[in-house]
Amino acid sequence: MNKTKQHIIRRSLALFLQKSYKEVTMKDIVEKTGLSKGAFYHYFGSKEELFKEIANMVFSMGTVDYDSFGQKSLFEFYNEYLKNVSISFQRIADLFGKPKKESLSFNIFLIIFEAISRFPEFLALELELYNRELKIWEKTISSARLSGEIKSQSSDRQIAELFLYCNDGVFIRFINNEKSISYEEDLRSAFNTIYNNLKV
Repeated sequence: MNKTKQHIIRRSLALFLQKSYKEVTMKDIVEKTGLSKGAFYHYFGSKEELFKEIANMVFSMGTVDYDSFGQKSLFEFYNEYLKNVSISFQRIADLFGKPKKESLSFNIFLIIFEAISRFPEFLALELELYNRELKIWEKTISSARLSGEIKSQSSDRQIAELFLYCNDGVFIRFINNEKSISYEEDLRSAFNTIYNNLKV
């Protein structure tokens, strides 16, 4: 990516983390980036175009690469997931240009929520990603049940949702808890608890 474009994205991201999309003005962007309006418009046609690019980057950095996962067992699968989540966190931290813990903020969710509420394509993208993840988790859980790795009266879908909802809950707790050292370890502990109960 061009250095000037990257500079605009990083500086503007800081603005969108502090204010809502509506509150951020072109004046704010020009002042924060130190560029002229003309220089800005060389890279982006509008504030909307800039915001959409930032939102797309956040979405893509949080996407899990399931194709690289081993699927011999549910245990192996969710440990691969944990590694991937940690990599995604670092990508987002790198986008902020700050150390991982310092850069994690609940406001990153606000960018995603605002993108979903303002632009229909982001709601469609979120639903598509969630449904894709849910199907992959369901398939892995079904295989684990057939192999005898796990036992449960809950359906494959219910168990898949439990793992995915657990991820969301641990993330929110992590960014609001200064005592948390490692998101990956917090999530591993929660996933291990679910998994050990499924083996009973």
